[in-house]
Amino acid sequence: MAKSVNAPTGTQAIERALSVLGVLADDGELSAGELAQRTGLTAGTASRIAKALVAEGMLLRDPETECYHLGPRAVVLGRSAERVLGIDKAMQPLQGLAESSHESVNLAARDGAESVVLARVQSTLPLRFVQHVGARFPLYSTASGKAMLAFGDATESYLAELPTRLPPVGPGTLATRAQLERQLEQIRERGYSIDIEENVEGVRCVGAPVVDGDGIARAAVVVQAPSVRMHKDRIDELGPAVATTAREVSRVIPDASVLRSQG
Repeated sequence: MAKSVNAPTGTQAIERALSVLGVLADDGELSAGELAQRTGLTAGTASRIAKALVAEGMLLRDPETECYHLGPRAVVLGRSAERVLGIDKAMQPLQGLAESSHESVNLAARDGAESVVLARVQSTLPLRFVQHVGARFPLYSTASGKAMLAFGDATESYLAELPTRLPPVGPGTLATRAQLERQLEQIRERGYSIDIEENVEGVRCVGAPVVDGDGIARAAVVVQAPSVRMHKDRIDELGPAVATTAREVSRVIPDASVLRSQG
């Protein structure tokens, strides 16, 4: 039988399926129409891909809401990836930092121009910033991103592509590329980065790079806290502790390059 000229190639079909999985990883639960809107696919294509993924156990469909969300096979794949990448081993030092600081702790990696949360230990305090694994933010507005830029190997090309005036993300976002460059120098000197409501209003962060054997940052450890608890003295206190935890993570993930997708 002749193949339809409109039929997707194998690569295209895979890319479409991955786009559906990606938006559901970010958004949690979406209808077929919302999937189409978020992925740029037609409604019919999005629906067919979602049904195929349900058949494979990668997605589940809620019979009441008719919305799709990740299924049990996606969980199995995710757990397997954690073991292969060493993220499961990194959880112990991350949990130790969360317990000593009483704040939320992230392990993030660079994906192009963004910082992506790979693992998270949530604070048990009532007042906390809730975030999910898979959340992504610009490198220049996050403690994790700036830690990776300060000790990264693709920083010059990244900075060259930034506009002179940086698009604001949060109320404290650095205004210019020059300010970012000066801050990266400060991070190299002290060994940790800070985010003073640069990404999210009311949230301050302290980050440190997870480096490989060549001293190149492929990931970062970050402590997140409400601004009311993250005053300057506490930032100065947490900085060395975050840097110590980042070094511990680098020892259990010796080839941290596997954590970075691109960039």
